[in-house]
Amino acid sequence: MNQDQLRDFYRDRTVLVTGGAGFIGSHLVERLVEFGAQVRVLARYNSAGSIGHLSELGHPSGALDIRLGDIADSDYVARCMDGIDTVFHLAALIGIPYSYVAPGHYVSTNVTGTLAVLEATRRWG
Repeated sequence: MNQDQLRDFYRDRTVLVTGGAGFIGSHLVERLVEFGAQVRVLARYNSAGSIGHLSELGHPSGALDIRLGDIADSDYVARCMDGIDTVFHLAALIGIPYSYVAPGHYVSTNVTGTLAVLEATRRWG
């Protein structure tokens, strides 16, 4: 698809981007908003309320719905998925050296989190 076809496809669609506050995810979010999509971001909760790389982006009012939570929380992911047309699942922990120290954290995020997204997608069709 060329840029015009992508713009036509995503205009007025509701899109969920998990991991949308990360480096790659934030660029995807930016482009989807430019295409006219209503974008919901599921980003990792933190006590500072930080929205990561999304804080660097300007966006039209109402085009972006940022939700902070845990990708491994299946009930939360299912609630975030309600009303979504398209899902981009980018949430993951990527620091390999730390995975040797805390493998359970990686399994929870990368495996259980992916399962939560898949189950919610199946639930909402």
